[in-house]
Amino acid sequence: MGSALESPPSVRGARLRAAYRRIPPPARLPLGLLLLFMVAFASTVLPLFLLGTTDRAEIAGMQSSTGVVGQVTTIDLGVDNVGDTLISPICVGALFDMPVQVQKVTFQGLDSVPLRDGRACGGALSGQETISVVITLVPQQAGTAHVRLVATKGSKELGPAVVRTLDVSTR
Repeated sequence: MGSALESPPSVRGARLRAAYRRIPPPARLPLGLLLLFMVAFASTVLPLFLLGTTDRAEIAGMQSSTGVVGQVTTIDLGVDNVGDTLISPICVGALFDMPVQVQKVTFQGLDSVPLRDGRACGGALSGQETISVVITLVPQQAGTAHVRLVATKGSKELGPAVVRTLDVSTR
């Protein structure tokens, strides 16, 4: 059985019908539209203020590449800030399933940094901005290398990882 504070459904329905009847008929439509607007506002805009912002970035624009064993090759990609906050420093995580020697990672043609522990960090990424990143490497073995790339802030992944291929020939 319910507690003394709860009303049976029939009593609650009767109270709602009585409250509805007290509203003058010409005011029912404007009040209904106002209520609809308030519900729509609360369900779409209000969460934006309450949830806060989070860092989100994705690897964008990278195509599969080709290279030659022992020769310098580059992988061009973009990092897209799909959030609205500044990400500083922006990092790129890169894992290869074949031996390669990564010489440097260049952000926006300005910051050239080494790849350490599968990650290179340089520069900042403003909200809704896309920057270019170039990975300069020397393949050590022929075959198809799979490259797992992900945008990170330190060790925290900011978006989905993508896997691309690097076809390496002997000449």
